[in-house]
Amino acid sequence: MTTNRLPGSTPSSPGREAAFTLIELLTVVAIIAVLAGLLLPALSKATESARKIACVNNLRQVAIASITYSSDYNQQLPSFRDWLYLKNGDLTTGRLYPYLKSKAVYMCPTDRKELATKHPATPISTSAIRRSGKRDYSYAMNCGICHATDLSKFKDPTRTLLYMEGALAPTDYSGQVGPGMAVQTLALRHNRTGHMVKADLSIQAMNKKTFDAVAKTKRFWFPTDDTSGPGGFNLSPE
Repeated sequence: MTTNRLPGSTPSSPGREAAFTLIELLTVVAIIAVLAGLLLPALSKATESARKIACVNNLRQVAIASITYSSDYNQQLPSFRDWLYLKNGDLTTGRLYPYLKSKAVYMCPTDRKELATKHPATPISTSAIRRSGKRDYSYAMNCGICHATDLSKFKDPTRTLLYMEGALAPTDYSGQVGPGMAVQTLALRHNRTGHMVKADLSIQAMNKKTFDAVAKTKRFWFPTDDTSGPGGFNLSPE
């Protein structure tokens, strides 16, 4: 019996399948590489979006814990000196830990990822920053609230900072941000924006330009007209 073959074709060995040629294999690999190049940026963006949502939720939980704390302590917010810890380097000793009951809430997922891969140079406005081992928190409390911790006396809670993603050094354990004695800068981790929570519990995302503008105003840092502090502060009235 004869087998019909196309003109110019070569017979296959009995029991063997025709294999890819090298050119065909390289073509498939090239197509896969192109598809991966198209999909990876979208996947990376989606992953960062998920981390951003988790960061916002963490910050909201910290803010709610602070308000809950105030209801237990005559409407007084925790101090910026001990909200994070009583024993340096131990989050579980902080005033808010009994209300949060989780170390993970203190850390932005994007910040955790960055700390695990590198130690970025972070602007520090003073040498008087408390340091310990590796930083395991991302959110800093506004030290200007030390002048008035009673929320009922805040003149405009919608404008006064409570907590924000601070641009903190890898070993900074101050837990604070402010206009004079501590870190002043917003960490721009999420597509060049950072998050903060105001005293009315609203969450806001700001870029550098917007933050730089509000950081020059008195009401952003101080809930009342008391702006006293070491050396004074050069801030606009509103």
